[in-house]
Amino acid sequence: MKSAASARGVQAWAPGRLGLMALWFACGLPVGTAAQAVADQASPEAPATEESKSPIITPDLFKPGLFDNPYAFPDFALDRKLLPELNTRFLTIIPDLELIFDWSGFRQDATNVGQVGAQSNGFEVRSASSDISGEIGQKRLLSYKIGLEYNGFDVNSKGNFTISDFAVSFRIPKLRAKVSVGQMREDFGYEVIASTASMSQSERTLSPFSSPVNAGVKVIHQFGHDDRMTLTYGLFKNSWGDGDGKIEFSGRLTGLVIDQPGQRRFLHLGVSVREFGSDGTLSYKGTPGSHIADDFVDTGQFAASGATHIGLEVQYADGPWSILAEHATAYVRSDATGNPRFNAFYVLGSWTLTGESRPYDRTQGITRRIVPKGRWGAIEFVGRYSKVDLDGGSVRGGRYDRIEIGGNWWATTRWKLGLLAGRVWLDRFGVQGRSDTLLTRVQWVY
Repeated sequence: MKSAASARGVQAWAPGRLGLMALWFACGLPVGTAAQAVADQASPEAPATEESKSPIITPDLFKPGLFDNPYAFPDFALDRKLLPELNTRFLTIIPDLELIFDWSGFRQDATNVGQVGAQSNGFEVRSASSDISGEIGQKRLLSYKIGLEYNGFDVNSKGNFTISDFAVSFRIPKLRAKVSVGQMREDFGYEVIASTASMSQSERTLSPFSSPVNAGVKVIHQFGHDDRMTLTYGLFKNSWGDGDGKIEFSGRLTGLVIDQPGQRRFLHLGVSVREFGSDGTLSYKGTPGSHIADDFVDTGQFAASGATHIGLEVQYADGPWSILAEHATAYVRSDATGNPRFNAFYVLGSWTLTGESRPYDRTQGITRRIVPKGRWGAIEFVGRYSKVDLDGGSVRGGRYDRIEIGGNWWATTRWKLGLLAGRVWLDRFGVQGRSDTLLTRVQWVY
């Protein structure tokens, strides 16, 4: 059984009319912020049209003003429906779409080539996913999500399209809880829960310790003053990757120790646990910051009866500044190899030059992606140090240190363009090799 491999892994704006916005720009009048302009046009007092009363909301691509939006970067109008939706008293169907494209370049010294082989520069469809979600029933206590994804979590090692989500959820208001049944993400650590499209960093560091997509039952509680805490726990059938189908447990507890929404300041703390058995073998492996890279660290298969993973997380944000850190440890039950212990951590800093901050999602205990306020979008600078160590007991999977720096241009509510440069020092096979990576990313979400 395989514990995990490298994780190879929207909000739609409310309808509104932007005719006044176009006139505003044409007259050269001052425009406070793009986000406020959109909100001003989406007046809740506007009379409902016959189209808005229809249960089937059809795409309106061919109406005038298709590309009228408050941002300088070309995009569809924010109020434009691009995909059909359904909204009835008993059923809603809302589609989402996520497209991420990467180009990665590598430069290696001779030692690193000997360790992992020559890495090839290349373009890749990093993620192409479509979700359909909605609610069922008049009280909206029953919801569902169906997701079709390419590459996002590499559930299928051949890289084909795979159903990543197929779950039904029940809300229990009296318990402030939601119970989900089906195939879904396991909640272990901040990185796994956060969408690739919303993260400051391009790739996950702690993927060797997580098994994000499995079938099972999961319960999410919100509690505490102003819903400042979440508790998630579930049982899953570990069939992801080379899993042997045994039942495993995962859980996560988060809380806001500091909560000052008016100052856009918070301190988030979290702890996660994952407990599972194996069919007699385990393996851990991971790539350093690029999805198309080969596995730089890899234990290979070794004898083990199971493992316990513990994760710790902390995030502090103060307006446009934030820092996020995570640590994961795997305590492996393997008498044959001396019960090895593997570790990984990262520290990530982010600064939004244009002043925006990430909204905190209290239902999941994570932050969402940046929504730019100005006409020219939002500029975010990112730096991260990470370390993955898969040497433990008599197992020698290697360890690496990585430093990366880069930036993201959140050009509109849908477009993001990113550039990230990194350097990796890999200790494996008794030598240390060095490699540099350059990753460019273009993403569009709906």
